[in-house]
Amino acid sequence: MPRSIANQTGFELAAQPKMEILGVKIRFVLITKNGLRKVIFELEKTTEGQEVHWKIVFQLFEREKKTDPFELVVELTVEVDTALNAKAQAMFDRKKMTAKQSAYAIGPGAEKAQDPNKPKAKKAVQDTLNK
Repeated sequence: MPRSIANQTGFELAAQPKMEILGVKIRFVLITKNGLRKVIFELEKTTEGQEVHWKIVFQLFEREKKTDPFELVVELTVEVDTALNAKAQAMFDRKKMTAKQSAYAIGPGAEKAQDPNKPKAKKAVQDTLNK
């Protein structure tokens, strides 16, 4: 009976390959009905051993009229407080934002994200998970 190439060369596996998920990412693109504002809300999960870290990349774009190109108004990267990990995971698992989360992100959240006080702006973005 012929041996496989792996067996012939001494490279047979000692055990099944181990798979580790190091990170996942999901992106939500929200556009207002009037077409003048767009928000990109990206949620990314990384792991280091048993530690889980969530990050939000938030981008706000606006334009004067629908025929104009969108212009970037603000971009924030927010390390999510570990107390909100379960809410970040729930949003990821649903693969969609709730109606309240979407409304907040495109409206009040987007307004607050423009605050020149970066800690306040980042908190406002992170608060999307609480809606």
